[in-house]
Amino acid sequence: MINHKQKLKRHILTTAILIPCSIGLHLAGYYALWKRLDPFQYFFYNTAWWSYIIFLDALWAYKKNTYLVLNKKLPSLIVISCGFWCIFEIVNVRLENWFYITLPQETCLRYGGYLLAYGTVVPAIYVTQEYIASFISPIRIKSFTIPHYSIFSTLSGIFVLIVTLIYPLYAFPLTWIFFALILDGYNYRKGYGSFMKDLEKGHMENIISYMASGLVCGLLWEFWNLWSLSKWVYSVPLFEDLKIFEMPLPGYIGFVVFGIEVMTFVNFIRAVEMKKKIYWTLSFIALCFSLFSFPLIDRYTVFSYAPSIEKLSFINEEKRTQFMQQGITTSYGIDIRRLNHDEQALINLLHLKGLGYENFMKLQKAGIITIENLATLDETTLSSLLNEHNMRRVRVYLKAARKYIKKK
Repeated sequence: MINHKQKLKRHILTTAILIPCSIGLHLAGYYALWKRLDPFQYFFYNTAWWSYIIFLDALWAYKKNTYLVLNKKLPSLIVISCGFWCIFEIVNVRLENWFYITLPQETCLRYGGYLLAYGTVVPAIYVTQEYIASFISPIRIKSFTIPHYSIFSTLSGIFVLIVTLIYPLYAFPLTWIFFALILDGYNYRKGYGSFMKDLEKGHMENIISYMASGLVCGLLWEFWNLWSLSKWVYSVPLFEDLKIFEMPLPGYIGFVVFGIEVMTFVNFIRAVEMKKKIYWTLSFIALCFSLFSFPLIDRYTVFSYAPSIEKLSFINEEKRTQFMQQGITTSYGIDIRRLNHDEQALINLLHLKGLGYENFMKLQKAGIITIENLATLDETTLSSLLNEHNMRRVRVYLKAARKYIKKK
């Protein structure tokens, strides 16, 4: 039998190993981007976030002698977090407020990327919130109660969701409210943790720490997305120009609200994780829902994939053979300095804001072979050439082309 002192030593040793490993993983992500290492360069976002989660949780365990998420339930938490985020991916099929570019062609890599990326959402906000909460003193306000809150909150959430789906152009901000209302109403009725219960007691520290966590994680989401090769691009109505990183400026308010949304979900998970049958049923439902969502994301939200080097007929066959012999599988592994002027112009167009090979070929058939050619088009013409009905996406590429020319 292992005594308590031996367990503590093993725990400290494990934690001491995890901290430098997390730093190494984080730096490895940047190295893969810098060296254009396939397929690792497409997973920078995942390495950045998981190194962050591991580092914070290991540091927490070093101080508190317990892990927040790095335990035997982590695999199921990843699946549950993925299913949770897929709710918003499905809503986005209707909203079309963001889209993905330069994703791996291989389905197994892409779906694995979805799982690991979406699987960070709940752990990241939860770990960050625990840190923030540890520095916040109790905050008291005058308590208040909403009569029949459970029914009112649940029905309000359903109503908000319906309005969002019917009027996506104007009601899209409500995306980040509906689920919190529905789930908090349920939590309140079942006697689980609830932000309404906190307000009834006059306690604000938990709510504020989750709001702050949402904002901190939101800033990191956008910062690491900026550097990522496989990434999302926003095409939010009314706010296409006011951006910090890729996010429109008012969107950072949404991160604060999203922190509350995650709070309601964490309260729910905490309540059911002790009930093994319910918890594993939730994990199974989340997995099934994720697998249902992934093909829909591919169909409606993915705008481009990383171009396979075999398809790049504008690069002479000898060069392509050399690249492939060097282990380069996509156009993003190519050192552009090894190409001639015409090849550089074509690959720059191919890579413009992750335009992608299929869209590149559509433009090439119409005689658009440079970014300068693209910049001269109007929205209607480009929409027709790309067969893209979302004019906000079309404007993203016209603006990128014109910005490129200005910098040149």
